[in-house]
Amino acid sequence: MSDYLYFFLTLLLTETEMYVAAFLFSCRFDGRSNFALRVVLSCAGGVALTAIAALICFYIPRAADLWSAGLFVPQTFAAVLSAWFCYGARFRDIALAGSASVAVAHASEQAARTITLSVWSSGGGAYGALIRAGLFAVILAAAVVVFRRIWRGEESDVGKFSVLLFPVTLGVAVALDFAGLIIVDFGVIYATVISVCGIFYGAFMLFAISAFLVSRNSEEELAVIRSLWNEDRKHYEMQKESMEMINIKCHDLRHQIRRLRESGASGSERAMEEIENSVYVYDSMFRTGSEVLDVILCDYSLRCRKSDVQLTCMADGEKIAFMDDLDVYSLFGNMLENALEYEQTIAEKENRFISLTVRSLPGGVSVHAENRYEGDEKAQADIGKTSKADKRNHGFGIKSMKKIVEKYGGRTDIIIADDMFQVDIFIPERAGAGGKE
Repeated sequence: MSDYLYFFLTLLLTETEMYVAAFLFSCRFDGRSNFALRVVLSCAGGVALTAIAALICFYIPRAADLWSAGLFVPQTFAAVLSAWFCYGARFRDIALAGSASVAVAHASEQAARTITLSVWSSGGGAYGALIRAGLFAVILAAAVVVFRRIWRGEESDVGKFSVLLFPVTLGVAVALDFAGLIIVDFGVIYATVISVCGIFYGAFMLFAISAFLVSRNSEEELAVIRSLWNEDRKHYEMQKESMEMINIKCHDLRHQIRRLRESGASGSERAMEEIENSVYVYDSMFRTGSEVLDVILCDYSLRCRKSDVQLTCMADGEKIAFMDDLDVYSLFGNMLENALEYEQTIAEKENRFISLTVRSLPGGVSVHAENRYEGDEKAQADIGKTSKADKRNHGFGIKSMKKIVEKYGGRTDIIIADDMFQVDIFIPERAGAGGKE
């Protein structure tokens, strides 16, 4: 009975590690209905599986070690399927969580094995189990913190690669376990070498998975930004066409008003002046030297007036003539859109303002924009994060701006200070040496 209990507790430790890791890596997803009941049923199933595995080891004592290594496979699958049973996530996401769980469990187990072999030349008994549990807790905590920062859960598509990665990660880990159990007969040194290899393998897999997630995030962000740039191109072409038509009509109306005034059929002079002033708003609102910038400023000037936001601009558009029209539209459009969205949330209308400056500096072009900010100035780390519910399709404005500036070898600095949200962009003059591409 004592042998069976030993096998049961040993395998239960492994099963517990896999369940804890799989559930912690998966907890970023929403739980399914009756979540508590599902967890209880999953844990009961895990214990039942462990009891059966212990019976196998008990009745085949000579192959107990090999069986225990091989039983890591069904235990791992049980943990992954349980996480999928409890959390409402795609299986590919749970499979990726399973790969990370295997890496953590394998690295901690091999690290503990290395320590116990060097100290006791054996499994270390209860001390070995405590060392393994402690190492597992530390490695898992560090991995969960890192993955929480880089894994967006349902907002990120990990692709089908994660489903293939899981059996590969598990298979290599089991192979190393078998190698360690077999080679221990050749001496402690050889077994220690295999254990060290297992540590590096677990660390490598965690690094590979994290690099994969970072790469997927970058690919998705770039795809969204490119999609936004395509939308910006369409919007710019439509706005440019509309502004040209409005300017033509306004030009004609001003000539008609002049002719009516000269013919003496103008009627009320005051009414004619009001009409002429209204036409002038559209006809010559901005003349910066950049047609694209003029279109953007005209559009946002009208939107700012509607929202009682004061927009001031001192821009030398000729200084950005080297930039592609679409880049200018996306850069300044995102800049002004972010500012206007925030200013509309300020209660006191007299405090709403946006300022934009484009000027030449030694060595390049400077773009400075600022608007009133009444939030917490300590929120510097949250710059660029959207407040909208749809996190996946929003929050890319600042990222788009930075990528455009980087394209021209420039830099972007965004700070919150003195009740101001400030954007400072500097593009070196060498970016414009060859003109537009």
